[in-house]
Amino acid sequence: MAEALFRRLASERIGCTADKLLSNNLDVLSAGVAAADSSPASLESIQALKERGINLAEHLSQRVTDEMLVKSDLILAMTPTHLGILQNARPDLASRMRLLRPDGGGISDPIGCGIEEYRRCADEITGCLKLILDDCIQKDTE
Repeated sequence: MAEALFRRLASERIGCTADKLLSNNLDVLSAGVAAADSSPASLESIQALKERGINLAEHLSQRVTDEMLVKSDLILAMTPTHLGILQNARPDLASRMRLLRPDGGGISDPIGCGIEEYRRCADEITGCLKLILDDCIQKDTE
């Protein structure tokens, strides 16, 4: 959900379609520290984002790779545990890594919960992304 939500927010802020972000020097991708490669998004994720006008039906999960980390200017983790795993894997890149929640808390994975929890999670992710969006866009478009 986070990647799709960021794409929507960034494209609205820049004034382009989500597929034109790369031509505006901004790219975003989602990967998990324990994700299974090529798993589809949950039905609840698809529904929660569909309600926001975002199509997640084609999304496939992927596991984070070393190459992704090296190429990234900013690496956002959903939980302190995930952040620790990433920092332990690449301590040389730790300065690029931070939690999505600015208060240092984690964003719980709603897997196995009902649609209301997915909606709540999407709202929480959106709120956190809005707090960092200007910094990301300003840095990447300079």
